[in-house]
Amino acid sequence: MQEVPILIIGAGPSGATTALLLAHMGIKSLAISRHASTASTPRAHIFNQRAMEVLRDADLEAKLMPASSVAHCKYMQHTSWLDSLNGEEYGRLWAWGNKPSQKGDYEAASPSVMSDLPQSVLEPVLVEEATKLGAEFRFSTSFVSLEETNEGVITTLRNRKDNREYKVFSQWMVGADGARSAVLDSLGIKVLGRQLNTAFNTHIKADLTKFISHRPGSLNWVLNTEAPEWSAVGNFRMVRPWTEFVVSMHPSTKVSPTFQPSEEDIIKRLHQMIGDDTVKIDVLSIFSWTINDQVAERWQKGRVLCIGDATHRHPPINGLGSNTCISDAFNLAWKLAYVLKGWASTSLLETLTIERKPVGDGIVRRANSGMEAHRRLWDLLGLDPEARKKATDLMHSSTAAGAEMREKVRNALEATEDEVQALGIQMNQRYLSSPATVVEPDDTPPDLSSLNPIRQVWISTFPGYHLPHVWLAPNSRSERISTLDLSGHGGFTLFTGIGGEPWVQAAQIIFASKKVPVRDYTIGFRCDYIDCYQD
Repeated sequence: MQEVPILIIGAGPSGATTALLLAHMGIKSLAISRHASTASTPRAHIFNQRAMEVLRDADLEAKLMPASSVAHCKYMQHTSWLDSLNGEEYGRLWAWGNKPSQKGDYEAASPSVMSDLPQSVLEPVLVEEATKLGAEFRFSTSFVSLEETNEGVITTLRNRKDNREYKVFSQWMVGADGARSAVLDSLGIKVLGRQLNTAFNTHIKADLTKFISHRPGSLNWVLNTEAPEWSAVGNFRMVRPWTEFVVSMHPSTKVSPTFQPSEEDIIKRLHQMIGDDTVKIDVLSIFSWTINDQVAERWQKGRVLCIGDATHRHPPINGLGSNTCISDAFNLAWKLAYVLKGWASTSLLETLTIERKPVGDGIVRRANSGMEAHRRLWDLLGLDPEARKKATDLMHSSTAAGAEMREKVRNALEATEDEVQALGIQMNQRYLSSPATVVEPDDTPPDLSSLNPIRQVWISTFPGYHLPHVWLAPNSRSERISTLDLSGHGGFTLFTGIGGEPWVQAAQIIFASKKVPVRDYTIGFRCDYIDCYQD
């Protein structure tokens, strides 16, 4: 029987990132995937600043940015709502930090930028880099069952190429096997909530430059009344500007009958949404997916810890899925490494549910609330020809009723802005109730209740909050560097100012003991680093 410190079930964004971060800390893992390879379709694509910070911490951000089609967000400026790509426009929104009044908030929040990075590009890089550092990946391999012992977990796996079963012993197991998690099922952990309906994705190549390039955007929603029930609303999601897209097709109601469109059905529907039958379309793949409103009751049972889509399942609104998967991995990997190195008690791992479940609950609520905001706009504009004509004629009317209708549409559009200008929900992850968060008895958390938690970032150095990004420099002749670059990387960091030398000495004593890695920096005039902008 093979023995490994960590067995990871799943090699998607959460599993592969966990393997990579463990490898950075010298911990070997075996990650398996039932699929034959990494993602063959673009799937997830919007990666927010918090997720990019994790990739930055793993020394991957610079390597990935050339692969991103939007290193400076110029191709993801808008979200548009149209009758067809070639037809009438109902409205557009600034998206992903491009709104002039919010650009500064995004720039101040992080050294990283919003990126459009197809999952089919990201996953191979994660696997390649983790493998270089000692992680092992096995594809075409299924999870069969697990048995927990006092010392670890005995897992039965199946090679899908020859159906051979074999066992692997690991001290800990990570269940990162997606929304139909066999690991979660085997543990008997309840999944709360429900599956809503089925949508379809079609990966295509088609030159749509003349329809989109003048209003560049990664999301282009189409609501036309010729649509069949199984595809009442469509979305052209950019993969490569402006010739490769994933087109999602959503049913008209929350609960819709199951329908399996043919490729002929799909192409006919695509031409309807484009509004031009002459456009050449190459269909690369067609796949269905389930719109969910579900969260796991807990994320751990014994020596098995679950993360990613196994624990939080929701629509793609806000693009929070893979981003949260990556942050889940960041939370778990260093804890596993510290336990295996003997630097921490196994009780540290019990903080996973306490810290990450509230984050998972929050993103499921936000994504489904965002989906409802979409539906309210669809209903207002009308999905059948009669209702659409009535709504659009009223929008054009100079009457009081027309003004009221325009106001309703404006408000409905602005309600969807919480999807594409949602810096808060992307960045705000706090762990105030975690036993790993230590505060003095008389300390109280800051009152941030006046901030919009979806749109605005909580900035605080109170224990349990994310370390704020601040630009520093060692001297006047040096490039600036973020506080996030000086910290992280699997270790603890002390920042102090003038007069903080005793704290530095204490940190150095800890470091000299060669147990937990601790770095220390003084910030201020004639210190290790200058506070460039007095932040």
